[in-house]
Amino acid sequence: APYCGLLFRHAGWPLCIQEKIVIQLASIDWQILKPGDFYLQVVPSLKKPPRIVLKCLAKDKHNVEEVVIPEVSYTSIFTLEWLSTFNGERMGIALENCLLTTDDKIFRVPWDKVVNPEFINKPKIIENNIISPEITEEPLVNGVCTSPVTQESLESDLE
Repeated sequence: APYCGLLFRHAGWPLCIQEKIVIQLASIDWQILKPGDFYLQVVPSLKKPPRIVLKCLAKDKHNVEEVVIPEVSYTSIFTLEWLSTFNGERMGIALENCLLTTDDKIFRVPWDKVVNPEFINKPKIIENNIISPEITEEPLVNGVCTSPVTQESLESDLE
């Protein structure tokens, strides 16, 4: 809802940022994890829908700790507040870097860089020749954007 009417620079956000995958479909080698690192993974479940788990280095630094993310949290995972709350509820080193992957590389990315997407915004000229970004707030009704995005505005933003 807060991004209604905006075009993401990286269309796959929050699942990926450019070619970097944010939510993994397979485990990452635990030996790559450092204290403060974590990654998100979708895991299957026999009797329930797939779920998202957070994986990080265990306190013994030789195993992986797996924490199932409750479904009620799915809508807030990609916020700074979510990780702050998560860190407040666990013992040990605070998590701060999310591991993102490509086909052959792993990237250690601060969580605040993951949760703050980039947008394609067309500057709008206003009074006194001051340039400002377009207004990003769009009216919402029951959580749904009520301002339509026209084909013309999409094409001009892409230019």
